[in-house]
Amino acid sequence: MMIEKVEKFCLNNNLFKVNDCLIIACSGGPDSIALADIMRRLQNKYNLKIIIAHAEHGIRQESSLMDAQYVKEYCIKYDLPFYLEHLKVPSFARENKLSMETAARVLRYRFLRKIKEQTGAVKIATAHHLNDQAETFLQHLIRGAGSEGLSGIKPVNGDIIRPFLCLYRREIETYCEQYDLKPRLDETNLSLDYERNKIRLELLPELERYNINVVKSICNSAKIIAEQNDYINCCAQKLYDENCKQEKNTIVLKSEAIKKEHIALKSALYRLIIKKMQGNLENIGFKHIDKIDKFLYNGHTGSILQLPHNLRIEQSYGNLIFQKSCEDIVLLGNYNFKIEMNSTIVLPDNSIIEMKQVDKPFKIKGNNECFIDGDKLTGTVHVRNRLAGDKMMPKGLNGTKKVKDIFIDRKIPAKLRDTVPLVCDERGIIWIAGVQQDSYYTIDENSKSIVYLSLKKL
Repeated sequence: MMIEKVEKFCLNNNLFKVNDCLIIACSGGPDSIALADIMRRLQNKYNLKIIIAHAEHGIRQESSLMDAQYVKEYCIKYDLPFYLEHLKVPSFARENKLSMETAARVLRYRFLRKIKEQTGAVKIATAHHLNDQAETFLQHLIRGAGSEGLSGIKPVNGDIIRPFLCLYRREIETYCEQYDLKPRLDETNLSLDYERNKIRLELLPELERYNINVVKSICNSAKIIAEQNDYINCCAQKLYDENCKQEKNTIVLKSEAIKKEHIALKSALYRLIIKKMQGNLENIGFKHIDKIDKFLYNGHTGSILQLPHNLRIEQSYGNLIFQKSCEDIVLLGNYNFKIEMNSTIVLPDNSIIEMKQVDKPFKIKGNNECFIDGDKLTGTVHVRNRLAGDKMMPKGLNGTKKVKDIFIDRKIPAKLRDTVPLVCDERGIIWIAGVQQDSYYTIDENSKSIVYLSLKKL
């Protein structure tokens, strides 16, 4: 039975735990409504909280609104929490020079993560299945992807889970018929204006003439490549730990130590470093990785290699220094936002500040989190960037110190200082987010009101 098949796949891949709160991304189509229905049937067994989120893309007008109404009515019928957001995909695509597919995906995941933050959910479930896996593989192959791209869709990718990566499209369609779900059909899925549709409607049927089980074969290949790629990435991480030193906005690589390594391992290392620098590999392709490797051997001290997104590499006395150019820093202007207890705010640079009451302190890592004594807060709490003359009493030091001097001591470049958020109350600065906490607000054994603050970079 399909429900048991999905349940077993979820458990084998640790997609959720008992008592988890899950966001189900539901368009109303066969795949996503089947996912919502199966997770609904599993929720009592695992004490899950299921939240349905629907992104209306603003592309198909009346038909799109009917999709939203269909999902809403399903949620009302089964008493499931429902969140809806109307996205402006066409205008976002034009303004950011993106394809409609890419723009829709960016806005959709932005919406889903916003709901995840608001509700305290731990995972977002999407309905990607094995046919999607094959289509993704072919799409990446056509574009000339390496092993990372050909690894396909993973059951777990950060906060995203894919419970249907054990099912074929025909199984999902059969389930919808069996339980009379009457899913909505998106007519744009039949349009050959989209690359993904061409692969599904033209390329895959043509390949099935050579191998009727081509989808299964492609998925098997993706699995093999993913396993090999994971191994290379593990080796690259070890190489990184042994030969790289990371500081704010800079990663220093001992170039001489890696020259003897295999090109596959070096390439994986370069990608790992870039991913750590900018969070993704957007616009980084084979030609850029090839340039880095040639630069490793042919450059000299003082040489600079410029990469996309104002990322640059400098040769310096046996090291490759990966760093962000100053031009990449966005001038945000002055801002000042009020933040309520147990809430989050999104800053102009898309970073997120969270403030919430907790029962007791827990283990935290790094400077992007801290605890403060809630009873010491005065008036409203707000988040702003620095002002001339700002001072605070740094935790662990006696007396006050100018925020400017703290930035200098921490070697924060001048052009970055106005981007650092300051959490303040009416008394003064509580926390220079990610940098320094004020000693007045620190907790001790007598603290009764514990407040957790965090900074997250998107």
